[in-house]
Amino acid sequence: MEANTITSANGKPVKLKAEHTLTDKKDKSDKVIPIESTKAIVFFVGGAGDKESYYFSGPYENIKYAQDPLDKRANTLQKQGKYRSAWLGYNQIRGKKDIQKNVLNIIPYKSCPIYIIGHSLGGWNSGHLTKTMADWGYTITTLVTLDPVGEGTLVWLGSDIAGSAPTPVAEKWINIRATPSKPDDSDKVADFGERWIMNSGPDLNVNMDINHANAFGMFMRPIVGSQSACDIVFESITNKLTKT
Repeated sequence: MEANTITSANGKPVKLKAEHTLTDKKDKSDKVIPIESTKAIVFFVGGAGDKESYYFSGPYENIKYAQDPLDKRANTLQKQGKYRSAWLGYNQIRGKKDIQKNVLNIIPYKSCPIYIIGHSLGGWNSGHLTKTMADWGYTITTLVTLDPVGEGTLVWLGSDIAGSAPTPVAEKWINIRATPSKPDDSDKVADFGERWIMNSGPDLNVNMDINHANAFGMFMRPIVGSQSACDIVFESITNKLTKT
């Protein structure tokens, strides 16, 4: 497919810059996307009982509370068509069909900046999602896992998550582990599901005195100097969009 052309002052045709992309491996159709359509896409992936009931508990919308402040900060970018976010449940990114429907259909082209923030079981499945998308040729700019859970055999058997530990692929990976001095019921649930504890991998691996259910606090509290994970993601988005 030819890119659009304009006529220069000397009468010769000049091609406008455009970008070719594939939606996934099975879709071989070329698509031409103008450079000016660049936008940042942010996926917020909740855990068990977040977007829908889980064993008669919830929904609690924990990750939605983390999504709202970033959306507000990016309001101007959103109005300009340069930013979009989506709220997903952990079970909406498990298989290839779900990824195609709920993730790839939102992404306009492969090289746009993609951010994934996953909480609890959503953090576990988000780690797997980054690897799958990398295999398909996408680049994840930043992955943020908020107290990811999924190590337990029983939770694996009763939930729609992968049975092996994720091997995330992202330009930057921030992991925040809840280590509360005063555990509550949500921490008991996380302990039952077994928190995913990694000694290496994340670029930032932070322990925070906070309860498991508090995705908002994990995303908004400072983790590097005065910067929160939300600050780091927003700064990355603005830098990416400025460079394009």
